[in-house]
Amino acid sequence: MEPEPLGADEAPALLALVTSAFLKDVDEEEAALDAKVVEPERALVFREGARIVAGTAAIARELTVPGGVLPFAAVTLVGVAPGHRRRGLLRALMRRQLADVRAAGEAVAALWASESAIYGRYGYGMATRATELEVRTRDARLRPDLERAAGTPEILLAAEARERIAPLYDAARPQRPGMLARSRAWWDLQLFDPEHERDGAGRLRAVVLDRAGYALYAYKEGWTVHGPDGHVRIRELVAVTPAALAALWGFLLELDLVRRATWELAPEDEPLPHMIDNARAVSARSGEGMWLRLVDVPAALRGRAYSAPFEVVIEVADEVCPWNAGRFRIGWDGTRAECDETAATAHLELSAAELGAAYLGGTTLESLARAGRVRERSSGALRAASVAFRGALEPWCPEIF
Repeated sequence: MEPEPLGADEAPALLALVTSAFLKDVDEEEAALDAKVVEPERALVFREGARIVAGTAAIARELTVPGGVLPFAAVTLVGVAPGHRRRGLLRALMRRQLADVRAAGEAVAALWASESAIYGRYGYGMATRATELEVRTRDARLRPDLERAAGTPEILLAAEARERIAPLYDAARPQRPGMLARSRAWWDLQLFDPEHERDGAGRLRAVVLDRAGYALYAYKEGWTVHGPDGHVRIRELVAVTPAALAALWGFLLELDLVRRATWELAPEDEPLPHMIDNARAVSARSGEGMWLRLVDVPAALRGRAYSAPFEVVIEVADEVCPWNAGRFRIGWDGTRAECDETAATAHLELSAAELGAAYLGGTTLESLARAGRVRERSSGALRAASVAFRGALEPWCPEIF
């Protein structure tokens, strides 16, 4: 049995399947927003009779990588109906999807995993980290020597702020590997704020600094016998400059009636602990973020910049995408990257999953080698390649798609 394409009018059926697979009820408003970004011609399904029992979708987007941007396949809406699992349906969908992504000319695919044990077997590597920040705002004050961006913050309902914040996001996006381009439809999803998901908080708001940055947040009222105990939930914070970052954090930390601020999808290298006078007021818990897969190894490795000149021969194992398996010579002269097949002796041995993990410059090849997942066959090659792949900033994807 082979996967079949999704019909042009079947996006609601695929959305219903995935919602059911995640043990949730369909939210009609959210489903309507999802349907606007789904590309039915790039979705694959299995059917039992007329019923869709497994499916996945790929959506064309643009990803910031070290030194530039690349088109990539955003893999989403992956699900198998209960009662149809462990029959090989997901494996067949993933294999066919990756072949289709390659045929579409995209060198990279990426996704967010519901369970981290699933996608490594298909060659995806954990490429970004997401950090849950919690700040005791009463104990956190910005250092007085920090420069804050000038201007008065403007507070708007998030739904009314898109035209103001989208250009600020676009200005910041090239600076950080892992960030994605957003169409109007993607902004609708990012700003979606149904009451049933607020858990008692108010409506999503935006604080905007002209030409500098913005934060999306919601306030949940709280009181104790000792007074106010409010909670600010940050959905997204984007700053174009360090001074903008300081101004936005200053606004959030100095809100009256607030005693706690949390941010579930902060960058792993968020500098807030270095910006305040009491680093212990911030606690952080880091976990997996976006998973990335090189679908065309030479094209992907030629499509990014590197932090230092190097040349290395890698031997790649890739059972799922056999066209990637082989030896490749990678080089960077400070201006241009090269990657071509070669018969030369390999300096490093690894799989596509390790390349995916290291691709955006976060996870280092040396750390993967210490984990037993990269093998050095020529002394010094691992250090040189690890330094070259590393980025100045931790990669960060601020949205789950």
